[in-house]
Amino acid sequence: MDAETILHHLEELAARLSIEVRYEAAAGRVGAATLRGQRIAIIDADLRAPERAGALATVLADEPLNGIYIAPEVREHLESCLLRATRRADAADPADAEEPVHEETRPEEAAGSDDQE
Repeated sequence: MDAETILHHLEELAARLSIEVRYEAAAGRVGAATLRGQRIAIIDADLRAPERAGALATVLADEPLNGIYIAPEVREHLESCLLRATRRADAADPADAEEPVHEETRPEEAAGSDDQE
């Protein structure tokens, strides 16, 4: 299935989920928001079909999709985009950086610890 077809299926899926897809000047960015009760996915209009499909898949991957029929190739595309997004988020998470862990003890706790034996 080519990128245009996948994009078309993803746009239809967004519509079924009541998400309006807008292609606007967004400096290469992608986002989702709720505006006056309407859920919106904003995708940079300058992106080509493969990038648009990836961007929309990333937005839709957070949605509850159980019970909704999605063509197998489109579902596979959604899952691979979610996996890539998860890996990027994990790599960028500073909490994952290995740093020594220091326990902080308040002075009153340290002083009282000998008295409780």
